[in-house]
Amino acid sequence: MKHYFLFIAAVGLFSCGGPKTADEQPATSPEAEAVSFLGTPLYAKAPDSLAAVKSDSLINAIRAKENLSEDDYVAIGRSLVGLGKFRSAVDVYTEGLAKFPDSYKLLRHRGHRFINLRQLDKAIVDLNRAEELIRNEPPVYEYDAAGKQGATYQHQIWYHIGLYHFLKRDYAKGAEAFENSLATAYSGGDKAGASDWLYNCYMRAGAKDQAAVVAKPFTLDFEIENKDYPYYRRLLLFNGVIKPAELVDENKAIGEMTLYEITKLYGLANYYAYQGDSTHAQTLYNKILQSSEWAGFAYASAELDARQ
Repeated sequence: MKHYFLFIAAVGLFSCGGPKTADEQPATSPEAEAVSFLGTPLYAKAPDSLAAVKSDSLINAIRAKENLSEDDYVAIGRSLVGLGKFRSAVDVYTEGLAKFPDSYKLLRHRGHRFINLRQLDKAIVDLNRAEELIRNEPPVYEYDAAGKQGATYQHQIWYHIGLYHFLKRDYAKGAEAFENSLATAYSGGDKAGASDWLYNCYMRAGAKDQAAVVAKPFTLDFEIENKDYPYYRRLLLFNGVIKPAELVDENKAIGEMTLYEITKLYGLANYYAYQGDSTHAQTLYNKILQSSEWAGFAYASAELDARQ
């Protein structure tokens, strides 16, 4: 489902110029996982020792197989991502793609991790190719390490295409991608995630009426498994159902904030920006950059917003 609308050029706080990708950034130390859009090195957090042992055990068990499948490479990559080893995960997906060059699964995951690594130009090549390969397929679901069903690959591919365009400041294309992501979302959480980013694309493009329509379904009665899900809570704020203080405690020390809280904080910063309070918004964008959660999309987005 697509809505065709007139986009008004975004002005003021949000510029239309896209960020430099990590491909264009200056080289940094080999220990860094990535280089931020601001040119600073980003380092993986020290992994929990037990988690590292479990990851190694899982990877060794998979590697012991005679022939690895697409899903095996996905599982290895997922385990590495859990330890913050995004570059190593990309290497594993690349290894898998040498064997399965038309794997939309591996392309989807590598594209996602290229976004984490701020390598946007590489990300969109993978994601566009994945979308082409899965375009005529019925819904294909992803599964986590425990075998629990997640979102569809179709949803995730469009979601990350949308994030690419959002980070590139092309809000019209971002909105189209998130509309497609929303159309392929089946759970309340997936609908909330796509709707939140769609709302932000509309607002930054000056399409406030369309943004209001997107937020309208999100009330306290909305069916969602996790009522504290950050994107759902952000939409409640945008929809006027809750007040800023009910979203997140913005005065809490950044080092004590969870990833959920930082994701909410980015939504709160956007809320103030859309209200015309750029000073308050900038304070929160800069606070997010004091956290260690650089792999989150809230952090990546705040890098761009904080430098305006």
